[in-house]
Amino acid sequence: MKKKLYVSQIDDPFIQQNFKTFGEIFNGSPFLKGEWRFIEFQITNTKTGVKLAHNLPFTPADVLVTSVINGTLNLKYAQFDDTYIVFDATVTTAPMTVRALIGKYTEDTIGV
Repeated sequence: MKKKLYVSQIDDPFIQQNFKTFGEIFNGSPFLKGEWRFIEFQITNTKTGVKLAHNLPFTPADVLVTSVINGTLNLKYAQFDDTYIVFDATVTTAPMTVRALIGKYTEDTIGV
């Protein structure tokens, strides 16, 4: 998802420089590279092969788990497809709560 800002078309040199600075900031942040969707869900029982719809227009390659409370999560990356992510969940105390970013990291940058 490479985007281009046409900064040279801006007449004001201060605004032009600000947009260049924004581009440098965005290009330096890995969380702004790629496409991500935040999810939060709960599981009440230990299960294997759980399929969770990701609602992305592509097969995700990355899951950045930010929190797992009351259990463990084992992601089955090889089984991800254009509709679902797949995982095993071991619940220690119900409910297990998971928070994560699902998507695909890419080196695409914002061109200025």
